[in-house]
Amino acid sequence: MNRLLTQFGWRLFAVLAGALFAPSNASGCIWDSDTLSQERRTHPKLAEAILGGTETPPDSVSLKQRIQRLQESRREEDPVWWNELAGAHLRLGEATQAVRLLEPLLERFTTNYGIRANLGTAYHLLGRYQDAERLISRNLDRDPEAHFGLEKYHLALLQYLSRDGNYQYRHVYVDEFSGSFLQGSTRTYPSQSATFLNTNDTNAALRAKLEDELRRLPLDDKGAQQMRRNSLRGLADLDVLPAYREHWDLGGDPKLEEGVIYMASLNPLEPACFVMLGVKSLHVRDLNLAIKAYERAIQLGSRQSDLLQERIDALREHIRKARMEQLPIYLVVGLFVGAIAIYIIRKVRSQYRQRGAPLIPA
Repeated sequence: MNRLLTQFGWRLFAVLAGALFAPSNASGCIWDSDTLSQERRTHPKLAEAILGGTETPPDSVSLKQRIQRLQESRREEDPVWWNELAGAHLRLGEATQAVRLLEPLLERFTTNYGIRANLGTAYHLLGRYQDAERLISRNLDRDPEAHFGLEKYHLALLQYLSRDGNYQYRHVYVDEFSGSFLQGSTRTYPSQSATFLNTNDTNAALRAKLEDELRRLPLDDKGAQQMRRNSLRGLADLDVLPAYREHWDLGGDPKLEEGVIYMASLNPLEPACFVMLGVKSLHVRDLNLAIKAYERAIQLGSRQSDLLQERIDALREHIRKARMEQLPIYLVVGLFVGAIAIYIIRKVRSQYRQRGAPLIPA
């Protein structure tokens, strides 16, 4: 009988403890130490973009059959036919062939969105980022909400990839988050405004000073990490902002998450896309997802690998400390729940004894 009551007590303890220890989004500390599976449930689309694994290869047989059918029923006066043909080549990874098809059509179909979008994508795949940017920018001038409002993220990525390695090192492609990314906190925020700086002697002198400071700071000294971040942030503030920021505030765009996920799905081997997925994860306090995204960017050969590893180490340490801070609370609550369970067991035993009935009724 005592064994049955003991089992009942432990079950009651487990139920009460589970209710008390359940993670809550309202508690910053508990949220910080959420498990990866909980973050996946909270933001499933973001998690799928980061954890989804390798992309399914295209069905080359059906795509080649499509090309053959299109060639057999040519409609050369119809831009849709050209876009279907070029699109099939692009899906096969034949960007050069798509360029050969589409370049002669720019003057022929001057207002067609698809011709420029597909040619811009082909240029992008070939690493001709400035050529791609020119076409995508022209499309957005005509239709700012092109491709369901997501084309502006393609433009932002192209303007990032068009810059030199030093710029890429100290920025992310949704540039509103660059300063917050460099700051190295456990949450990222977009900047509130854009200021376009002119290149002048004062800025040149300040840039030279910051670059000299950066060269003097050792890469492997953890004590110098904050000083390095400050120097990088200062240099980033002196960089000319990407042109898209004159027109849009992507940091406050309601389609921000959809946009960065979309770019990552189209560019599964581009490290900058996974850096931005990590930044977005930190924006919504999904620390474990951010770690996974940054690790993926490092695996893909990110220029920012050392910065990303610093972030990963800091995030893991933050999660560890958050859990340790919760431990005394867990112990106190555990003792409290245990005392309640023992009290209830004794109360039930006492009531049955007073009635003269067996402890467990037949």
